[in-house]
Amino acid sequence: MPSKKITYSIQIVIILAIFFFVLFNLVFKLIIDLRSESIQRKAAQLEKERIKLEFIAKIDDRYNQLLKLYAAKEYEKVIEIIKVFNKYEKSDYKNLPKIKKEIRLFYLKKKLDFIPKIHLDDYMKLSKDIDIEEDDSTEIFIRTPRYGQYFYTSDFPILLEGVALSVAGDFSDGIVWTSNIDGELGRGKKIAVRLSIGDHQITATGTNGVTEGSMVTRIFIENEPDFLKKYIRE
Repeated sequence: MPSKKITYSIQIVIILAIFFFVLFNLVFKLIIDLRSESIQRKAAQLEKERIKLEFIAKIDDRYNQLLKLYAAKEYEKVIEIIKVFNKYEKSDYKNLPKIKKEIRLFYLKKKLDFIPKIHLDDYMKLSKDIDIEEDDSTEIFIRTPRYGQYFYTSDFPILLEGVALSVAGDFSDGIVWTSNIDGELGRGKKIAVRLSIGDHQITATGTNGVTEGSMVTRIFIENEPDFLKKYIRE
């Protein structure tokens, strides 16, 4: 009969053997899992590179497809293709920056009932919703006067109001107003002016410190007709 001491030693050896066997299996499984994960990552990276190279090889075809959709005003489909160009670091390919800016402006005008009332937060949110790479352009919108309006001198002063927006902020207070007849009229988001008789092209120009934007409206200033003068006197 083996002694208790020998029996205990055998039990310890068995327990240690089981422990190291389990530990070995866990370590082995961990190594296999890590290797498998590494292989999967490498395979995924190779697949991404393959897709990227395939895209670059056919980039002109995709660009021409984009141009056709843009000409047809199918802007949602255009945006999806633009995202692919951005993904593969081709966001400045050929005329893409100009196209992105024009689409962003199209949606800005489409989604807002009255552009000059827009707030900066709405503008920023809209840029994110469109999901096109943001640029640093400055967009100018004239709220009043409307294009083609007629004014009599009795309507003076005439209110000029506009906004200058950029992804960097609201720069409306720096708008410069000019007339093709009277020259510079003043600066600010909203100014009141008295203009000479004639056909005026009013230009609002603003900058975010990097880029400049402008918008033009046309108004007509006339003397009051005789019947209106009489009415005003009475």
